[in-house]
Amino acid sequence: MKKLSSNLNLLNYFRVARAQTLVMSVLGILNSLAYVEHSYNVINYSSFLFVAISVICFHVAANTLSEYRDCKNGLDEQHSKGTKYRLVTGIVPERHVRIIGYVAFCIGCCSGIWALYFGSLLLFVPGIISALIAFLYSEGPYGFKYHALGEVCVFLGWGPLLFSSCEISLVGYLQPMDILFSIPFGFLVCCVLLANNIRDAEFEKGKTVTIPIKFGLKFSYVILFCLVHFAFLTVIFLVYLKMIPTISLLSLIGYLVVFYAAFKISSPKFINAFGIMLSVFGILMYLSFKIAEFIK
Repeated sequence: MKKLSSNLNLLNYFRVARAQTLVMSVLGILNSLAYVEHSYNVINYSSFLFVAISVICFHVAANTLSEYRDCKNGLDEQHSKGTKYRLVTGIVPERHVRIIGYVAFCIGCCSGIWALYFGSLLLFVPGIISALIAFLYSEGPYGFKYHALGEVCVFLGWGPLLFSSCEISLVGYLQPMDILFSIPFGFLVCCVLLANNIRDAEFEKGKTVTIPIKFGLKFSYVILFCLVHFAFLTVIFLVYLKMIPTISLLSLIGYLVVFYAAFKISSPKFINAFGIMLSVFGILMYLSFKIAEFIK
């Protein structure tokens, strides 16, 4: 019974840290690697490995520190939507979550330094910006997420910054045009957060400022579905430019989820639809590179 209780307690930490969202970082890293391997002669896996560790750690830090601040600022309550496994329920001590956040952030910074050591000094630019976004997303006197800048942060973090860090670590430089490849993934991650903020808008009004609270729900829905369409249109454009293999059009299957989302707007499953869309897109995009490599 003791072992079972210990396992459940550990599982609660994973739940509070929203470990399931790490899939976003893993898919972003794998697709960046697949694109660079497809386009260039990869020369430095050592630096890339530390970049990958840094990305994961910054993600954990952003999640846990955000959870801690939401609880402290009164954004979450026991009976509000989506709080079943949140810090406000008391399933783990608040202090532990904050410590996990700071430790993860420090490990991410150390991994970034090692990536610099094994790779190019050009990594310093996306690395320092990523570190600042991860920490200041909820910490500091401003807190980006509390001033309707959360979506901008996640787009940059899981889009251009993640991709540019991976490419620089692997080949030692960055081709500006290659950043186009990061746009669809960045937009879709942005959609996950925006859908979450749409759900919480009514409850969080007066406590924080998000895009739905500042600009209204109708505007937010328009932005949400525009981002989805722009993401998948960018994939078609990338194929047209021959930057990715034609078989990458398989990833457009993920677009079908938008029709499911349209019918679930008033349902809690509305948010899940965008998480599923991102996962389907990321997996199929990665597989398309591997299929193209196998065929070649």
